[in-house]
Amino acid sequence: MLKAIWAARWYLLLGFFTFVIVLAINTPLHFVWRFIEPQAARLPVRIEQPAGTIWDGRLQLRIPQLSSLGSLETQWRLSPLGLFAGRADLNLRISGDGVRLRTAASLGSDQVLKIQDAEGFLETAVVAPLLKRNRITVGGNAELSQLNAVVDLSARAVTAVSGRLVYSGGEVGFPVNNKPVSATMPMLIGDLSMSDERAVINVNTMEGQSLIQGYLQPDGWGGVTIRRRLLDVLGQQWPAQATEDTVIFEVSHKVL
Repeated sequence: MLKAIWAARWYLLLGFFTFVIVLAINTPLHFVWRFIEPQAARLPVRIEQPAGTIWDGRLQLRIPQLSSLGSLETQWRLSPLGLFAGRADLNLRISGDGVRLRTAASLGSDQVLKIQDAEGFLETAVVAPLLKRNRITVGGNAELSQLNAVVDLSARAVTAVSGRLVYSGGEVGFPVNNKPVSATMPMLIGDLSMSDERAVINVNTMEGQSLIQGYLQPDGWGGVTIRRRLLDVLGQQWPAQATEDTVIFEVSHKVL
């Protein structure tokens, strides 16, 4: 009897692991949630109505700072097979009033996060409450397409990035010398790329004229530069003599 069991040990071991995997895949998320909820309370978002399983689930996401946004329907699918290769493969979808995001992502045991073909859409009215605090208003919408990125979480650095962000244009308002100013912003295109190990976004007009550049360095420092051409687009005057391509504003800050 014992000899027969020993001879079949590999089949028993395979059956045990199969049982564990099937159990994990089919465990209801609401059952697991009771153990996760105390830790999730520390997050800057509220998680409600979890359903499905850990591997194929959905929930409602709320952002307290954007109460007018309502709830975001969040769905994900995690591949159990990827875990055998030492990585987590995830497909994620988030949707709500004026917000959409779809992406595939992979996180390996080396703490390298890969984002693949991410697409998103945002109506600027969604973030209006945040902008209003600084007396800024922005109309229109923004669309993200073909975003691919590699992020080394252990080094907290972006090692690769590409994609495009398009702003539709619209009415904008902002204070100048403590006085409200309004203008019409044209359509803008932001191209994401790497330059000298820095993650860069170049914001240009439809004609390819440079307005703004933002960057993030491997050491965690990020910055923004603005050219005088942006003031021309907004119908504002620059008091000093400068060409359209002159950088009139530059700021950097430790981001990561």
